[in-house]
Amino acid sequence: MPLAQDQAAALVDAYNRQDFAAMERIIAPNVDFAHFNRDFVLNDRDELIGILKKFASDFIPDRRFEEPERVQVVGDTVIREGWYVGTPQVDLPGFGDAGQGFRLKFCSVMRFDDAGTLVEWKDYG
Repeated sequence: MPLAQDQAAALVDAYNRQDFAAMERIIAPNVDFAHFNRDFVLNDRDELIGILKKFASDFIPDRRFEEPERVQVVGDTVIREGWYVGTPQVDLPGFGDAGQGFRLKFCSVMRFDDAGTLVEWKDYG
């Protein structure tokens, strides 16, 4: 499904550019989101966007996903494997100490509806 792959790429691009308005247009209001290794689960787009904004402004302004090493598309689901990098401005357990860059391996599973809206997003890593 090219639409799902294109939408996943657009979402990550918007994330990297801190274009939260673009992310909001792609993500469903009741998105099923979880970052399992961080014990972070929610089902509200506005809450997710708010957390991502705070993370970008207060904790890791330069955070970004590098180009994926692997992308697999299965129907309406896109699986992206790659590196998540940044430099924390404060000590963040699981990421690193303030001022010390990190590079974490991530796997993101993103499921889209027929209109290309992200309805499920699971991160591992």
